[in-house]
Amino acid sequence: MKKFTSKKINTLILIVFVYVSVKNLLSFNDSEMEIVQQIDNYNTFLLENQFNDEEINEIPQNLEKNRLELVKKEDNKKEDLNLAYYLDTEVASDIIIDEKNINLSLVPIYETMLFSGIPEPKFKPIPERPEYVKSIILSLKNKKMLQKNLENYLPNSSLETYKELKDYIDFGIEENITLHLDSNEDVVEIKVFSKDFRHLNLRKNLNKKFISFFEDAPTTSKVVRNRLRVKNSVSKTLKSSEIPPNIAKEFLHQLSYTIDFQRDVKNGDIIDILYEANFTKNEKIVGEPALLYGLMNLTDHKLELFKYRLSNGKTDYFDANGKSIRKHLMRTPVQGARLSSKFGVRKHPILGYSKMHRGVDFAAKRGTPIMAAGDGRVTFAGRNGSFGRFIEIKHLNNFKTRYAHLYKFSKGIKKGKVVKQGDIIGFVGTSGRSTGPHLHYEVKHKNRTINPIKLRLESTINVENQDMSNFYANIALTRERFLATEFEETETAGNY
Repeated sequence: MKKFTSKKINTLILIVFVYVSVKNLLSFNDSEMEIVQQIDNYNTFLLENQFNDEEINEIPQNLEKNRLELVKKEDNKKEDLNLAYYLDTEVASDIIIDEKNINLSLVPIYETMLFSGIPEPKFKPIPERPEYVKSIILSLKNKKMLQKNLENYLPNSSLETYKELKDYIDFGIEENITLHLDSNEDVVEIKVFSKDFRHLNLRKNLNKKFISFFEDAPTTSKVVRNRLRVKNSVSKTLKSSEIPPNIAKEFLHQLSYTIDFQRDVKNGDIIDILYEANFTKNEKIVGEPALLYGLMNLTDHKLELFKYRLSNGKTDYFDANGKSIRKHLMRTPVQGARLSSKFGVRKHPILGYSKMHRGVDFAAKRGTPIMAAGDGRVTFAGRNGSFGRFIEIKHLNNFKTRYAHLYKFSKGIKKGKVVKQGDIIGFVGTSGRSTGPHLHYEVKHKNRTINPIKLRLESTINVENQDMSNFYANIALTRERFLATEFEETETAGNY
């Protein structure tokens, strides 16, 4: 009986709980629907009637209050947006921008957001040109000279300025840096020649800090013609002239494929060179000049070389018939050298008896670079008895070239190394059985030694037939530029 009574009580409690829950749910839905209906009536009422601001304020506030009950309350706390006014933008938390005087060309591409949400521009406004009373022009040759001079003129900021300039200044030209000083002997602007035909300027702003920016260097492109008379040797004649060193080097390099400098060239022979370069206002060359044309007027014949770009985009030097000046093998793999011993039987300078000399010797200063005579693979690099430090390169068509008595090898030269024609493989020395610094140079074909001086090989690249009309037009234009350009003749060469 007790068990039955307890069961009835539990059932009654469950029924009461369900009744209360259903009643509350219905009450909530009716209230929500009533609020929604009131909002719809409110919106309809506004749309159907036009009110001014005062009339709208007289609308019963209970509708507005009910409408806001469905909207999430916003945080009433507002962030303090007071800006920090700093003169030094390096430590400022915010940046104040004058929109009237803003320079729209200084819009940053990449930007960093500060904690305040204002982007910090990568490019800062260029300061106005300062007034200066004195300028100092310097010719710096290396980073050590740059650092030393900056310490003298900028004792308080030399390190920061050095880091700004060291990777951009072109040490290869003269008068490459200018310092502008004000009446207090303070440097207010620095201007240097950059490596990419531009000026890098550092100008002080109101905070006494340098702001860097680039501007185009005022250069003029000119075509220059030089005529030289050979005295003593081609190499010494070129060195004594005012021809840029890389133009002289390129001219010698191209001639070395075809000309025997000792037997073919005589005193009084004429050299004509045409090159193009960018000059500054003080007639200093900026960048690398380009050799356009060369003429070697020898006693019994002449050799011309023309710069030409092939249809495949490769640029090389060709003769008047469209054949490349470059041959499979170079006859002279070291520049500025003197032929000291010919090919054939000779009295050995050390052993004292006659012996077959299977190569040619080129006397040159110790450390003079030696070039690979052609494309190939190194088959030996090391010591080889009386040859001292020795290199052998195997080329196509069963040719081999050998280089002896080296001072040292170039970095990376070892057996199996692939080299290109003109690559520096070592340096002239006097290792092994030798009386002085020179290069012993041999050429072998199918294991038969031949005289390098008498070597006659075909050109490596020729202008294709379908491109010959364009090539001839280029020759005609080059010759016209050559004849139209005045030259200064040089007759003597210095002693080197």
